[in-house]
Amino acid sequence: MKKKLLATSFLIIMIFVVLALPIQAAGGVEVTLTPSQAQLAVGDPVELTLEVNHPAGYQVIIPKLDQTWGSFEVRNQSQATTSPNDDGTETTRQTITVTLFDLGTFETPAWPLTISDGAGQVTEETVPPVSLTVNPLRVEEDTALRDVRPQAELAIPSMLPSIIIGLVVATVIAGSGWWLYHRWRVKRGLVPVIDNRPPYQVAYDELDRIARLRLPEQGQFKQHYTLVTDCLRTYLERQLDLHAFDRTTTELRMVLKQSTIAPDHTRRFIDLFSESDLVKFAKLKPEAAEARQLIDEARVLVSLTKPQPEPTRPDSFDKSIGTNQPHKPAEVSA
Repeated sequence: MKKKLLATSFLIIMIFVVLALPIQAAGGVEVTLTPSQAQLAVGDPVELTLEVNHPAGYQVIIPKLDQTWGSFEVRNQSQATTSPNDDGTETTRQTITVTLFDLGTFETPAWPLTISDGAGQVTEETVPPVSLTVNPLRVEEDTALRDVRPQAELAIPSMLPSIIIGLVVATVIAGSGWWLYHRWRVKRGLVPVIDNRPPYQVAYDELDRIARLRLPEQGQFKQHYTLVTDCLRTYLERQLDLHAFDRTTTELRMVLKQSTIAPDHTRRFIDLFSESDLVKFAKLKPEAAEARQLIDEARVLVSLTKPQPEPTRPDSFDKSIGTNQPHKPAEVSA
């Protein structure tokens, strides 16, 4: 009976000992908050170092502070780190950077921490407050009045090089853009090409181009005769200022008779246009050789009616000596 009583008493004592261990361990937690400096000026950042010493295996839960923490403004809150100590305990640390924008002495607000042991026991500890004093910039013992410092002079770099470079770049960009746009318009045929050739030269070049097409050899007589007559009508309009394109061959005969063209040349023009009308409208099919001769006849008509150069008059006076005697070549002695 005594043995059972002793065993029961020992069991009850062991239970109380086990239950008392976490409580005793929880009492071994020590929380400190240390500022990097206690005296500061308005807006100076201050680092607050939070240290929690606790038995190994404990977990410290540190809540996230708001940006406005009482009178303090929280700039940064680092991640908490836990490191072992030589006595078998551990220390959990965190750094909080704060600042103040008012003068006076300020105390950090209440800051609760949650501590959990390995057995699920949870306790709450409060971080002890610290006081910080914000002083004005003026030293208390310094009462002498001083002049206001002159305005700082900043070296302003010259804008001239930048302006010149900007103008050069803008000119290059504008010139390149205009050149590309003008080239695009030329390719599209939007820019009229200035042709300084005289009308008779234009006619010669066009007849040469028609000859290179070799249309009679391909049986395209109508197109061949149309190109030749159009070339002559363009020549008459530009060289003699005659309205030839909008007139039939009969109407063109009356216009040519009233022009400065010689009657024989007028007849040859009308004969060529009449022959072309038979090929274009009456579907007459000439021989290839006869069709090729049409270009030769057109060249002859252009040559007969183009402006002729004035004959040069020999100078019968020797202007170098100012006499009316004919100029005689100098004799060369043998």
